[in-house]
Amino acid sequence: MRKKIIKCISLAAATVLTLSVLTGCGGDKAYDYDLSEYVKVGEYKGLTYDKIKVSVSEAEIKSEIKDRCKAAATTEEVKEGTVKDGDTINVSYEGRIDGETFEGGTSESSDITIGTTSMIDGFVEGLIGKEIGKTVTLNLKFPDDYENEDVAGKDVVFDVKINSKKVTVVPEYDLDFVKNNSDCKSLEEYEKSVKADLKAEKEETAKEAVMQALWSELVDKSEVIKYPEEELNAIQAAMKDSLVEQIESTGSTLEDYLESQKTDEKTIDKQIKDYAEGRVFNEMIIYTIARAENLEVTDKEYNDYIDNMLESSGIDEKTFEDTYGVTIDDYCEREGLRPALLYNKVMEKVFEYGKAK
Repeated sequence: MRKKIIKCISLAAATVLTLSVLTGCGGDKAYDYDLSEYVKVGEYKGLTYDKIKVSVSEAEIKSEIKDRCKAAATTEEVKEGTVKDGDTINVSYEGRIDGETFEGGTSESSDITIGTTSMIDGFVEGLIGKEIGKTVTLNLKFPDDYENEDVAGKDVVFDVKINSKKVTVVPEYDLDFVKNNSDCKSLEEYEKSVKADLKAEKEETAKEAVMQALWSELVDKSEVIKYPEEELNAIQAAMKDSLVEQIESTGSTLEDYLESQKTDEKTIDKQIKDYAEGRVFNEMIIYTIARAENLEVTDKEYNDYIDNMLESSGIDEKTFEDTYGVTIDDYCEREGLRPALLYNKVMEKVFEYGKAK
């Protein structure tokens, strides 16, 4: 998670790792005071946006179906055909030097990917074009600098039997595929469902773009009266600590980093302050609207999101902590997960109030 080269550590990276102003607090306790003294939020009801219009072509439907067929592909072992570049094959082999077998020169079953697996020169190449099920005799020589000094520089004969090769089988797009991969009863019904899925995806993408534009307009219409010092100082301190921590993890110092970036601490502090002010400004807008609309992120929603995030990543909490050196709960707090989830709710409400033109 932390890069080991000091030049790769940037302020942007430090920003990603800053502690959220919500650290140690539940979502309902963030900015737990009258925000009207600090921010004037622009009118968020009735904002206009271009009407969302999407379409799905026949070519897109066919392409999606093709991709779904590929995703449903299986790998099978076959015992016929020939070996080609890129194939993964299973072989058994016996190597002999001066007619005698030697340690490490025999295998009853080894998988080799042509063009990827590294063997002595001529071994893998000598199998290309040969038939599956056949035994191939390879007259080769170990390199002079081979790691096993007992065989280095010696002539060797390998008898290699090509047992099988793995092939990827992509199912045909037919009624059997449809029935095995959906609840549809016909090709026509399946293609309609694919079209509906694609349309929904496009609409969601377009909606996200609209909400981002509405948010930008809302921020432009809002203004800071004054910054809450507690949150502002907390973010700046956390960012600076994170930056220093990353630098020191490389065995270097802040002074080394500043020199490598041709900057000074004053400039870094100014960048951190600018970011912190922008972040506090945005979060005050979010919480002002959320409270006006009685919106909140419940503990269940928050925890469910974390659970889904772990599940989709294929790891558990312990693996996450072992890998990244921080618990998933601490990670999500410092990444500002609660305000991010609350932002989604706020913008759904702003979109609901909006007017398509």
